[in-house]
Amino acid sequence: MNRRTLLQSAAGFTALGLAAPMMARAQTGVELSVTHCFPGHDGFHTEIAAAFMAANPDVMITFNTSPSTYEEGHSLILRQAMTNQLPDVYYSGFHLLPPLSRTLTERGQITHLDSFIATEGDAWKAENYSQRILDLGNFDGVQMAMPFNTSTPIFYFNEELVKQAGGDPANFPDTWEGVFDLAAKIDALGDDIDGFYMGIHTEAGDWFWQALVYSNGGELMDAAEKTVAFGDESGLAALTLTKRFVDEAKMNLRENQQGVQQFYAGKTGILVQSTAGLRGTTDSVGTNFTLRTARYPLADATNGRLPTGGNAQIILTTDAAKLDAAWRFSKWVSGPEGQTVAVKFSGYMPTSLIAEQDQYLGTFYKENPNYTTSVGQIPVARKWFGYPGKNSNKIIDIQRENINLAMRGEMPVADVLAKMVTDTQGLI
Repeated sequence: MNRRTLLQSAAGFTALGLAAPMMARAQTGVELSVTHCFPGHDGFHTEIAAAFMAANPDVMITFNTSPSTYEEGHSLILRQAMTNQLPDVYYSGFHLLPPLSRTLTERGQITHLDSFIATEGDAWKAENYSQRILDLGNFDGVQMAMPFNTSTPIFYFNEELVKQAGGDPANFPDTWEGVFDLAAKIDALGDDIDGFYMGIHTEAGDWFWQALVYSNGGELMDAAEKTVAFGDESGLAALTLTKRFVDEAKMNLRENQQGVQQFYAGKTGILVQSTAGLRGTTDSVGTNFTLRTARYPLADATNGRLPTGGNAQIILTTDAAKLDAAWRFSKWVSGPEGQTVAVKFSGYMPTSLIAEQDQYLGTFYKENPNYTTSVGQIPVARKWFGYPGKNSNKIIDIQRENINLAMRGEMPVADVLAKMVTDTQGLI
C-alpha cells in the first residue's frame, strides 16, 4: 500500500488558535494502518492523529493513500478484503457502511464495538454520545462503527448578490418557491451571474437525491429493504424539483467543480452543499463577498427529514495486540479532542456531546454563526441510506444518469422516475 508518513503540522493548529501538538513516534508498541476517503481531508486527519500519538506514545498511526470518494474507498476495501490486505481502521461513508459491514461480518474481517462500549460503561456512553449519533453506526442491532463526521446539506449564499436582487439576507427564503424566485432575480443581475447551483447531476454519491426525497417526506425503500419506495408522490416531487432548478432557478448544468468555483468567484448567488465544505468554502471565498449560510427547506414540514452525510470509523483489525490501540484511537477521533479539530478544519457537525462545551467548540460556534446552521438541523437528520447487496455504487451511478435525463429535459419527469425505479429495483 502507498502510505503517507505523519509529520508535525503546527501551521494548521496555529491557524485555528490551537496549540501545536508534539509529534510522538512509537519506538515500541503498536502501529495502526488507517484509510480515510478524500485527499482534502488529509490535513485534519493528520492533526487529530498527531495529537492522539502525543497522548498515546505507544501507538503509531500510519495513513494509506486516500481514495477520492466514498465510492472509490468502498470498492478498494472490498478488493482488499478478498486479498486479506485490509487496513486496521477505515472510515466508511454512512450510506455504504451497511453493505460493507455486513460483508465484512460474514467474512470475519471486522471487529464489532458493543463489548468495548459496554466496558466503558453506561455513564461514559451517555456523557459522550447521543443515541441518535451512535445509531448512525449501528446496523442489525450491532454497533459496527463509531460515527466520526456528520453533516447535512445547507445553503451557502452571497450576501451582496442577495441584496442586489432585492432579498433580505437576514430572512433567507425557507421554501423552494422562495428560493427559486430569489435565484431568478439574482440570475437577472447580469449575463455573467448565475442564480443557483446544486451538483446533484454530477457530484459523486446520491446524498443530494436522498435529501430531496426525505425532505418531501418519502422513503427510498420499504422497511424490509426489498422494494424501491420512491416511485410515489414524494419521489415525483423530488425529481420535479431537479427540473425546476434548471427552469426556474436558472441553474447552469456545469460540472461540479466549475459550479462551485463560480460561487467562490462571486458569480453565483446560491450554492447547495454539505456543511462539511464550510471551512474550505470560507477560505476560497476570502474577501470576494460576504458568505452566509441558511437552512435547507423541508417541502413536507411535518415528515420532512435530511440525510446525515459523513462517515464512521470501523475497526478491521482482529489482532488482539492491536485492538486496544484501535479502540483508544476510535474514542479519540469521535471524542471532544478529535471533533474540535475536525469541525474547525471542515464544518462537520460534532459527534461528541462534550465537544459542544465552551472549552472545545462552544465559544467557536458563538463567534462563527455560519457553522451553527447545520447544527440547527440535527432534529430532522436521519441515516444516509445504503442500498442492500453488492450493487450500491452501480445504483448510485444509474440514478445520477436518470436525474440528468430529467434536468436536461430529455424525458418527461414522470417517465424518468418510472425508469429510475425500475433501474434501481433491478440492481437490488
